[in-house]
Amino acid sequence: MKIIHTTLYSAGVDDSTALTALDDLARLVRRASQELDRAIATCLGESAVGRWHVLNAVTAAEGLSMSQLVDATLLNSATLTRLIDAMIADNLVHRKVDDTDRRRVLVFPTRRGLLTYRGMSEALVSSGLTGLASKSPAITKSLAALVDQIAATAQPHEPTLLR
Repeated sequence: MKIIHTTLYSAGVDDSTALTALDDLARLVRRASQELDRAIATCLGESAVGRWHVLNAVTAAEGLSMSQLVDATLLNSATLTRLIDAMIADNLVHRKVDDTDRRRVLVFPTRRGLLTYRGMSEALVSSGLTGLASKSPAITKSLAALVDQIAATAQPHEPTLLR
């Protein structure tokens, strides 16, 4: 396992230290996400947590479009489409044309999908993983604030080309 170098940064940092801090932050956030997904997958006995993310989203809504599922699961369109196709084959979700807009297709959980999601939820609660979020609202709030700050700071601009 690779050890990530982290440093305490003061307010007055030079550019190279700030770049190192940015790299460390990106790695730590990615690692936290990967470790959480790995813990959830281990608990659920699944190789990936995508099914759980999809079932979590569709059980909480009255049908979701694929673009809404992309937003809810943070999976790219191609990956999500393959996952939904596999979940349909496993009778966990089904697609239905939207009654209000015939161009849209909505995804709904099946009865089996609801039962599977209930079992997944019980496994996550009994494992103690849900306590990470419920017992640490400050961490969740800090991460949400960090994501908002990154989104606000990340303005597209022309890259500097070296010649």
